[in-house]
Amino acid sequence: MPARTERANTGDAGGLTHRLVARIAPDLSWWVLGAFGLVIALHATGIVGPLAYPFVILGGVACGIVGLRRHRPEPAWPWWILIGIGFLWTIAGVLREATGATGDLTSSRSLLPDLFALPGYLAFGVALVGLLRTRTATADRDVILDGLVLAAGAALGVHELLVIPTLGISDGWVMAQLAVVIYPVASICLLIIAARLAFSGGERTPAFLLLLAGTAALVVGDIVFALGEVGHMSGASQNLLEVPYLLVPACIGCALLHPSSARFTTVREESPSDLSMARRWVVGVSLVAPVVVLLSEGITISRLISAAICVALAITAVARIVGLMRSQAEHQDELTRRATHDELTGLPSRQLLSHRADELINTPGRRAAMMFIDLDRFKLVNDSMGHAAGDELLVQAAERLRRVAPPPIMVGRVSGDEFLVLIPDCNTAGALSVAERIRSTLAERYVLPDGIAVFTSASIGIAVSGFDGTCDANTMIREADAAMYRSKETGRDAITVFDTSMRERIERRVEIERTLRTAIERGEIGVAYQPVVSWPDGRVLGVEALARWTKGTERVAPTEFIDVAEESGLIIPLGAFVLDEALRQVAWMRANIPSAKDMYASVNVSPRQLQSDDFADIVAETLHRHHLPGGALFLEITESVMMGDTLAAASAMTALTSLDVRLSVDDFGTGFSSLSYLKRFPVDVVKIDRSFVSGLAHDESDASLVAAIIKMANALGLATIAEGVETHEQARRLIELGCTKMQGYLFSAPVPMGELVETVQAIGGRTTSFDRRRRCAPVR
Repeated sequence: MPARTERANTGDAGGLTHRLVARIAPDLSWWVLGAFGLVIALHATGIVGPLAYPFVILGGVACGIVGLRRHRPEPAWPWWILIGIGFLWTIAGVLREATGATGDLTSSRSLLPDLFALPGYLAFGVALVGLLRTRTATADRDVILDGLVLAAGAALGVHELLVIPTLGISDGWVMAQLAVVIYPVASICLLIIAARLAFSGGERTPAFLLLLAGTAALVVGDIVFALGEVGHMSGASQNLLEVPYLLVPACIGCALLHPSSARFTTVREESPSDLSMARRWVVGVSLVAPVVVLLSEGITISRLISAAICVALAITAVARIVGLMRSQAEHQDELTRRATHDELTGLPSRQLLSHRADELINTPGRRAAMMFIDLDRFKLVNDSMGHAAGDELLVQAAERLRRVAPPPIMVGRVSGDEFLVLIPDCNTAGALSVAERIRSTLAERYVLPDGIAVFTSASIGIAVSGFDGTCDANTMIREADAAMYRSKETGRDAITVFDTSMRERIERRVEIERTLRTAIERGEIGVAYQPVVSWPDGRVLGVEALARWTKGTERVAPTEFIDVAEESGLIIPLGAFVLDEALRQVAWMRANIPSAKDMYASVNVSPRQLQSDDFADIVAETLHRHHLPGGALFLEITESVMMGDTLAAASAMTALTSLDVRLSVDDFGTGFSSLSYLKRFPVDVVKIDRSFVSGLAHDESDASLVAAIIKMANALGLATIAEGVETHEQARRLIELGCTKMQGYLFSAPVPMGELVETVQAIGGRTTSFDRRRRCAPVR
């Protein structure tokens, strides 16, 4: 036990030391830089002699090595190159001092210092390029052009003020003159790379800024020193001219010593360039370089006027460029906002929220909770009161979510009446607390523009990530969605936390969608037919076509795959397949069975199919292929289709009726039935839902409702068909109420194509004594 205690204490001490060093390290680099600055200042004033040069360079090298070993930036090789340059330039400085090469342009000048100094520039460029490539993911043409503008301006000044005067010295040694000129030229090449690095994306850490400062000091030092070599800086001391050079190793060494050097090479996908304030100044100053050159030849009134005009042109050109760039940036921001935010509510989209969630849960030590919210009975408001009312309800709900879930919580809209809520650094208990606030807030009364008060509630699902980063945002959303559906199943207005038992539902839906895509090609999708009968004479008027899916020995319930097909868009090919099969079978029946010469096929149509631009063309082509008139097809639509986008629905239905196709309203009475909708749309038949038919024998309210539907349909000149008829008593009551067209298990369950002929003949051969064998109720 004592040994364990000792180890624990040692660990605590080590942890304390590590934390202490971590806190001191950032300040240490600045203290070291201050010490370097003091030495450099003393050197500039002449108090410290020639030893300052190797002291600062080797001190910067030492700081760089310590920083590299402690912070371990990746990649390390560019930094090691920069450290190696320090040794080269130390040797070059010592040799320059020993040979007295500075200021000597005659043939007696030694080029040995230059042989050590100049390779350092090439190595410096390689190191900058290495850091640049790890810091940016893509090349930005505008940034490169800005760097070239800066370099061109500097090159013009160097050429006019340094290169021409240097090469123009008549008694100078050409090699010495070239040695003087090549340093600022090499610096300008480094300037282009440094500008690209400065204008690139990524985090601007202290280490990043110190490296740029060191590079800028090198450029300034080369220009100033070269001017001194040719006598333009005769008033400055040698020590003062060396100050920029001494700043180079000091800045680079402290850059590595700073802890932020470990974050230097943060890769980032760059967005389109924006003209930052720094880049505006750089471009503007570079454009003024010709003015400096003009005035360097002497100041006269004429040249001052020309210089003023050049400055004015540069300022107006830059102002115009900045204006254009700002306009482009604003336009780009608006496009980005539209792509990442919901236009109606202004909330972030699912994609943006997913991106933020992935960033959060992939950060070590952090977790998140995801909430999937669905407004209960929103469809009732949207379909019965119109889209404007539904949109207003969504806007008010979004505003309540913002209010009850402020930052750092993030609220987004998925689609329709579905919302997402991302809660950073939250466990299950915290998520439940937020969810309860949301649930109670959304349940309060909503007042729409017309003063109409409506109420809704919310079904909420919650999924919580772990600390290990193994979960991603899409998985969390699926899990929260599954939990939300469990809330729906338990009565709505509820909160459910995802657990592993719900994963089976998710996996099942994913598997259904995956296999449904090829189920038609594999011949797994079939069509079952349920006869529509005229009673009591027993004539089969038509058949309703119902999709059936058999995977090997497993029969997939329609309630499972129809919803998935609708959500995924697979309902389009699935519906086209059922339509084709149904018309093919009816065409054969009409041609081969005398009693079926007027038989029609009744096919269900989903909202997504009806909204498809080419749906009427598909129907027309299918009828033509099977040589059938439009009257051989009934298309069944739900009430909600008519109460959604009424203009689009009316247009699609008109196109279908122009083919003589007849339209029936399926499951009438279960939605938001309205006489005005039946009058507005070109429907021919009303199908009475099975839920009302089942209670006819013992529930007078159901009988009254069925009677009202039949009377309303008769008044509008519409036919009625009763669904789900299973007993003679139900059939008798329907006849008494005036409905003689029926379908249900009293006559036949849905049967496969191979049994349809036998079934139709059996029904047609019977009258009121027909008593089809009862079968278990189907799942539809």
